[in-house]
Amino acid sequence: MFSTLDLASAKNDYYSRSSDSHYSPSKSEVSFELSSMAAKDRGEIIEVMIADYLNDCGVDASIHPHKAYDIDMYHGGRHVKIEVKSAMKGKKANTYRFQNIKPEKFDLLIIAFVDPDYGLQVKTVSSREVEQFTDNYTRGETGYVMEFDADHDGPVLTTDIDMVYNKSTVTEVTV
Repeated sequence: MFSTLDLASAKNDYYSRSSDSHYSPSKSEVSFELSSMAAKDRGEIIEVMIADYLNDCGVDASIHPHKAYDIDMYHGGRHVKIEVKSAMKGKKANTYRFQNIKPEKFDLLIIAFVDPDYGLQVKTVSSREVEQFTDNYTRGETGYVMEFDADHDGPVLTTDIDMVYNKSTVTEVTV
């Protein structure tokens, strides 16, 4: 009786009338689509998007089949283990919370901010940099939690990679 086209049309109409919602297609279609997924699915899809992007840029990258890290990348004859973490901007807390970070398992951490207004934004951090800001924290069984304040206008700050060094943004994992 109804097709996926009917569903898409109804969804577009519905969300265009409620554009004040936190995640809506009128703000960022990519973020809206990602926000409607389960966290595991969203994370895995972002991993695929990042691997595809690296390949499009001429870097040999593929999804890693095991759980230790997410992407195998080969660059300059070197194998690089990449971990991808994503977080959505909280509506009430106005923060991004990245969980289960285990620096010993990867060479490069890619953090993907799903921003309701500015779309998907990706930043990179080496495992050495992650270790520098986790040195003073107790680690839980599932790894570290990084929380970034989203109190700013505009996209996630791209030039301020020192936000990763701000120890006040790292919270202890309690088990």
